[in-house]
Amino acid sequence: MYLADTHVHSIFSFDGEQTMESVLKKAIYLKLKYIAFTEHVDMDKINLRQAINRYKVYEEEVNSLQEKYPNIKIIKGMEFSNPEKYKTELIEFNKLNLDYIIGSNHIFPKEFSKEGILNYYKNILESVKFGYFDTLGHIDYIKKFYDDSFITNDIYEEIFYYMIKNNISLEINTSAKRRIKTNTFPNEKVINLYKGCGGKTVTFGSDAHRLNELYDNVENNSDKYNLVKGIYLNRKFKYIK
Repeated sequence: MYLADTHVHSIFSFDGEQTMESVLKKAIYLKLKYIAFTEHVDMDKINLRQAINRYKVYEEEVNSLQEKYPNIKIIKGMEFSNPEKYKTELIEFNKLNLDYIIGSNHIFPKEFSKEGILNYYKNILESVKFGYFDTLGHIDYIKKFYDDSFITNDIYEEIFYYMIKNNISLEINTSAKRRIKTNTFPNEKVINLYKGCGGKTVTFGSDAHRLNELYDNVENNSDKYNLVKGIYLNRKFKYIK
């Protein structure tokens, strides 16, 4: 059983509604072994100096709580929005004492257009070509807003090619069940395509912003796919069951 949640937001994220300590108490109740606090870093909202100062406060809190709760491993993480736009800033974050960086695209078209949706995936492609992060977060999150069924396999395949080349894992984000009433971001078809392209490593995360969302739908999906499931510690992938 995959006893981890690798995508969690606390009040250190602008939209998080749960304290770190409340998350840890629930994670221990759920018998989890690992929890990753992947706080938002949105460089369109903050400058680099402010972001690094916030990280230092975050790190102090994590270190204090790790000492208080030694029976669960806290993974120091972040969810960095749109690495393709903020390459210099991401390189600076790679110098910090982090375990784990999720790279995600949070720029969506304001209205449905095939060109806008295609650009969403082109941004992801540019980000995985650049690298400097560990897992690609919720690759097809745009499904929350628009029908992207016209996107062809070759677009995904190019993204997966560079993910594999740059040792970027695929996140299976289980928030889709509560957000759009499907199972995961990405869906099963895309996960199988990733595997068919030679992708092997995956992480699972609930993308919890509230306490009742923690580990939501992770257990139901973690044994579903014949892929290498793991976490990141010290920026290195660690296999877990």
